[in-house]
Amino acid sequence: MRGRLLLAMTFLFAACGDSGPVYPIQSELYDWVKTPEAIHPESDQSPVISDPVITFRLKRGERQSALRAGEDWRTGQIRLFGFDVRVVGNMLPSEVVDVSQLYRVGSPSTKITSVQLDAKRGVTVFGRTCIAAKDLGAWHRVEMRIRLRNDDFGYLEVFCDRKPVWARTNIRTTFPPVCRIREGCNLAVPEPQRYEWLVGVMADHGVSKPFTLQMQRLHHRLLIYTPNRAGNL
Repeated sequence: MRGRLLLAMTFLFAACGDSGPVYPIQSELYDWVKTPEAIHPESDQSPVISDPVITFRLKRGERQSALRAGEDWRTGQIRLFGFDVRVVGNMLPSEVVDVSQLYRVGSPSTKITSVQLDAKRGVTVFGRTCIAAKDLGAWHRVEMRIRLRNDDFGYLEVFCDRKPVWARTNIRTTFPPVCRIREGCNLAVPEPQRYEWLVGVMADHGVSKPFTLQMQRLHHRLLIYTPNRAGNL
């Protein structure tokens, strides 16, 4: 009981002094990252896992090297997920690539969110710069917090280095956040069969030059306590 109280007080004080998620993240890779099932079967090259760092490499013409999670995610849950990222040698891709994707799998299947990377704008989310290209030689953290709802009671927040950079509340989050049901997005669709979160390097077409990206502290968790809500940004 005392341990739980101390943990709650730690979260409370952290929430008062910071603007992003306050949950601790272990430095070692979580077990799910190290299982063979986590490697996406469409990867051109398997990620190289050397705890605590994961290296994703693409040769010219290749499209994907990725891990996946999300088997236990359900509509109605609040989820926090993210990673630390850097680019080896600051060799950024000329074309836009995704380094994170959240999918709904079902009828229809579609991408809900993505985090993108390119040499001009660095890391971006929904068109907003999250990490400048010149800073990507060092580690930076990207996190999302989402309440998965098939009605107008969901929310989605994006944090970069613990600071909110994009947020929408009272939206349907089983689709890309275009509009609220009460604003016209009222197409009746079934709930997703499941969700899938991909991290790594994912391109629509083969990349034009070799590219290496590293991640550490990959994490995802179910939330009950959600401090420092970002509102609408």
